[in-house]
Amino acid sequence: MIIFVGGVIGAGKSTVAKGLARHFSVPYYDVDEIKKDVFRKDPDYERNVTEGIPFSDESRREVFKRVFEDLEKLIGEHPHIVVDETLHKREIRHFLYDEACRIAGSFIVIWVQAREDIIIERLGSKKRSGHLLDDPLPLHNAFKREFEEYNRCIIDCPNNGPVEETVSDLVHLIDNIAELASYQPTAGV
Repeated sequence: MIIFVGGVIGAGKSTVAKGLARHFSVPYYDVDEIKKDVFRKDPDYERNVTEGIPFSDESRREVFKRVFEDLEKLIGEHPHIVVDETLHKREIRHFLYDEACRIAGSFIVIWVQAREDIIIERLGSKKRSGHLLDDPLPLHNAFKREFEEYNRCIIDCPNNGPVEETVSDLVHLIDNIAELASYQPTAGV
């Protein structure tokens, strides 16, 4: 199963995704690592990064083709993978979901969200060394404007307090989902 952990920039999705992967001892896959390579080849790279302009859907599709080449290899070695990605546009999400079903059989989506004041504080207070974006606030604002509502079932995950509590709550929920999924009713009940 592929566990997608999505959310706008600054919601804490990467920290939550890493915590889940660590807890369940499964691989953590950061889509941003592929974006760094693919987006830097985009002719509008400097302008997009400087002005906080989201990259084209064409560039994103190129990223996700590479992502699924990697995930297809990983899923052969690991039954579950946690994937960290914003998931802000419906067409791209559905492409990801279809590919996840094809290579892994199933997926779940955890949507991490936080209050805007907390996101602004997070984005302004930490250095993002090695990250695609030096100043993530303009792209955060652009992704918020572009966000397309979900029309499939997701797990909604508030992340307004300590991330350890958020991860613990998610772990408990996932454990319960797994228990329910494997539940076999006894005859006559």
